Amino acid sequence: MRRQRAFTHRSRNGCRTCRSRHIKCDEAPGACRNCTSTGRNCEGYDQHRLPVRKTLAPQASMKLVTSLPGMSSDERRCFRFFEHNTIPMLVGYAESEVWQRLVLQMSQREPAICHAVVALSAIHEKFERRGMTMKPDHHHHRFALEQYGRAMSMLRRRIQSNDPQVREIALMCCVVFVVLELLEGEYKNAFAHLQQGLTILGSQSGHTSTTECALAKAFLHLNVQRSHFGGPDVRVTLHPPKGRVAEATYERVKIRSVAEAKERIRVLMNNIFHFQSCCNLFFRGDLESDILSLSARQCKLQCQLGDYRADLEAFILSHSTRHAWTLRDIRSMDVIRVHLATLVSLLGGTLDTTEMGYDRFLPEFKRINEFCERIINSFKTEYGDISRLPGMVMDLGILPSLFWSCVKCRDSRTRRRSSQLLQVWPHREGIYDSRLISMICQGLIAIESEGQEDETGIIPQSARVQTQTVEVAEDQSHIVIRYTLSGSETWGENERERVVSFESNE
Repeated sequence: MRRQRAFTHRSRNGCRTCRSRHIKCDEAPGACRNCTSTGRNCEGYDQHRLPVRKTLAPQASMKLVTSLPGMSSDERRCFRFFEHNTIPMLVGYAESEVWQRLVLQMSQREPAICHAVVALSAIHEKFERRGMTMKPDHHHHRFALEQYGRAMSMLRRRIQSNDPQVREIALMCCVVFVVLELLEGEYKNAFAHLQQGLTILGSQSGHTSTTECALAKAFLHLNVQRSHFGGPDVRVTLHPPKGRVAEATYERVKIRSVAEAKERIRVLMNNIFHFQSCCNLFFRGDLESDILSLSARQCKLQCQLGDYRADLEAFILSHSTRHAWTLRDIRSMDVIRVHLATLVSLLGGTLDTTEMGYDRFLPEFKRINEFCERIINSFKTEYGDISRLPGMVMDLGILPSLFWSCVKCRDSRTRRRSSQLLQVWPHREGIYDSRLISMICQGLIAIESEGQEDETGIIPQSARVQTQTVEVAEDQSHIVIRYTLSGSETWGENERERVVSFESNE
C-alpha cells in the first residue's frame, strides 16, 4: 500500500491516456485499470515533476489553453512559461515568424512539437532560476529529459507516416532542439540537430510551403552562426572550415522593411564568410586559385556592401518621414549597422597576411563599440534592470562583432572598450556565448600583449596572432587556444598553445 501511495503521488494527474480521454484515472500501479479493462494501451504516468513555484505563472491565452488536451499541470505550466518568457527572450532583437507565430500554431496540432517546446521551456526555467553558471537543478533537468524523449519518440513515429507536412514538423522540432541544446551548452548535440535539419531541407524537390520557407531561413541563419565553429570537438575559429558555408544567391532589391534589411545582410554575411573560407584555403595551399581572382571577388563583395549601405540609408530616411520608429526597430537598425562595420573590416582584411592591414579599420572598430553600447542601453531601457535582460536571443546581435573587435583591433583603448562591453551582459546569441567569447578574447589579448612595445604601445607584426582555434575542455574547466603568429614565413606555421582556465577569467 505504501508503494502504491508513493506511485500515486508521483502521477497525481493520472495516466496520459485518461487525460487525453478527459476521464478520471484510477492511477493503478504500472497501468491504470481504465485502460487495461477496455483493451486500451496505457501510455503511462509522468515520472518526474517540477518543484512548486512560489509565484503564480502567467496564464496562457484562452485559445492555447483550450487546444492543449491531455496535458499535465506541469506541461501546461511550461507551455505558459514558453509563451510568456521563452519567446520574448528569443526574439529580443527583432520580430520572428518562426518563434512568434509558427511554433505556437504547430504546437497545437503536433504532439512532438508540443513536447519539444515543453522540454525547452523547462530548460529555460532552469536556466533563469540558476543563471548561466548552470548549477544543478535536477527537477527541471529530469522533467526536460522526459519531455525530450517523448518528443523524439513521437517524431520518429510521425516520420514513418506519409503525411506531406511531416517535413515541416521535423524541421520545427530540429529548431527547438538546437535552442534547447545550446541553452545546455551542448554544442555537439545542437550541431547534430542543425545538420539534420539542413539535410532535410537539402532533400526537398518540388513545391515548398510558406512554413518551410520560413524555417529554411531560420536554418540558414543558424548555419551562418555555425560558420566559425568546426571540427569533431567543436572548435571556435575566426577562419571558417572548408565547406561549412556555401555561397548563396544575392539580389539587390529595394529595402521596404526592417525584416527585408535583415534578410539581405544575412545573405551578404553568408557570402563574405564563404569568401573568407576560400582565402583561408588559398593561403594554406588547399585551393586552386590565384590572388587576382580572389581580389576580383573581394571587390565585387565590397561593391555589394556599399550598395547595401546606400539602400539601407535610403530606407531609413524614407521610413523616418512616414512612421515613428519603435524601440525594437531602432535596435534592429543599430544591430545592422554593427554588422555592416564588422563585415567591412572583415572583408577588407581577408587578403592581408600580415595582420597590419586591420589598423586602417580603426574607425569601423570604434563604430562597433558605439552601436553596441547603444544596443545594450536600449535593452536596459526596455527591461529596466541589467539582471532582467534576456539570457539568450536567437538573432546575431553584439557578440560576434565585439569578438571580432577584441581580436583584430590593436588600438589598446578601443580594444579594451570592446572587452568591457562583452562583460556587461552575460548571455547567449544563438551559438555565441558571451562568457566563452570573453575568455577567448582575454587569452588572445594576453598573448599579443607579451610582444607589445613599451614606449609606443604598438603591437608589431611578429607579435600579432594570425590564426587561432579554441577547444573547450570536456569538463569545461578550461580552454585551449592554439595559435600562430603573423611573423611566420608560411601562413599558419609554427602553431603554439595557451591554456586559459575559467577560474582565472572570473
